[in-house]
Amino acid sequence: MHRRGGAAAVAACALVVAACGSNKPPPAAASTVIARVGSDNITLAQFNVRYQSADTSIVQGGGGDPPPAAVTQLRAAILRSLILDTVIREKAGELGLEATTAEVDAEVATDAQQAGGMSALKTELAGAGGSIAQLDDEIGSNLNEQRVENVFAQQRAVLIEGFLAKGASFIATAKTYSDDNGSTGTAAKGGDLGVLTAAQLKTYDPVFATAVEALKIGAYTKTPVHDAGGYDIVMLYSKTAAGWGVRHILVYAGNPYNVMDRPSWFTEDLFTAVDQLCSANEIEVSLTNAGGNPCTSPSPSPSPAASSPKPTTTATPAG
Repeated sequence: MHRRGGAAAVAACALVVAACGSNKPPPAAASTVIARVGSDNITLAQFNVRYQSADTSIVQGGGGDPPPAAVTQLRAAILRSLILDTVIREKAGELGLEATTAEVDAEVATDAQQAGGMSALKTELAGAGGSIAQLDDEIGSNLNEQRVENVFAQQRAVLIEGFLAKGASFIATAKTYSDDNGSTGTAAKGGDLGVLTAAQLKTYDPVFATAVEALKIGAYTKTPVHDAGGYDIVMLYSKTAAGWGVRHILVYAGNPYNVMDRPSWFTEDLFTAVDQLCSANEIEVSLTNAGGNPCTSPSPSPSPAASSPKPTTTATPAG
């Protein structure tokens, strides 16, 4: 994702804490365990990193000290996010894709260099209600989610290809499955990008453009095209001097990845995984005055990440 933009995005992360992730950095000292997901523990230290950042950002934003009811809601949201992010991290581990401490440290070092040094970065983060610990948390979780979502997206794109191979209508399939939606997206139009001129096509991801140029009229890519938007199934319905008439089906896995564009199908997959863990008694919560236990309360509504506008174009323009 276009990560953070320094401290400003850390503040945004804190304000939508349910959409932010956890890399589960090892605590400097033993910390009280407040929840368990499978064989992994969630500690009070991890919880406090998020809570302190969120609370500081709310106060700095003019919200003042939250009332008791709001505190309980915030604690519940943080706990849910930690549980969901632990599920993601465990899946990343199963896939051999879990973010390493070295990878997180490297990104922090890059941020520090851009800020003018580690001291300057710490000052910038503190001004937005964040900290290095919170930044570690965010970076690791983003890497884990991006990698897991990418694998799931590829699998979903292959599944959609199977529907088309069995004779499903490209237009109807795009309306049902494409993540290119929102107010200006193409899903509702059966994936129709319109007629793209040569100049317009050059502004798209080169991988996408190459796929379009290689297709014959009426054909679609039999292998999903991995471009900047994710996994694309591209169909050419016309070719004239004016340009290429293109339809597409996008399975979102953006690069750079933005958790706020998390597609609803991915959120549903995660909630299904949580429900399965609950059924197997693999989630336990001991934190008090929080709520947020997915096994004893209704499944949470999709986070802001799941309900936010999706990408409005599949093949992200180059640059």
